[in-house]
Amino acid sequence: MHFHVKYYLAGLAVLVLTIPVWARTYKQSMVFSTGKTIGSTQLKPGSYDFTADDSKMELNVSQKGKVIATVQGQWVKTSEKTQGVDTDNDKITQVRFHGSDQAFQLP
Repeated sequence: MHFHVKYYLAGLAVLVLTIPVWARTYKQSMVFSTGKTIGSTQLKPGSYDFTADDSKMELNVSQKGKVIATVQGQWVKTSEKTQGVDTDNDKITQVRFHGSDQAFQLP
């Protein structure tokens, strides 16, 4: 059988277009009893949703369905599959998602 270049290109295009399907979206809800800072945004005490896509280098923070902050960062491997946030003087430095050994690290 003789395949032409256009068939190889078509197959490659299909693979490239399906890559976003492999991405996983992580979502974590957290309640803070004290104020926190993420990026340049002050979070008041309350309930927040953290959402991140493992194919992107950004984390969205929303409250009551409205995105209030988008911050840049990177994915890192963790030794445990625990949920929560790590802070440094009330500044959020890492978000860990339930059931995942990856965490979103903030600069």
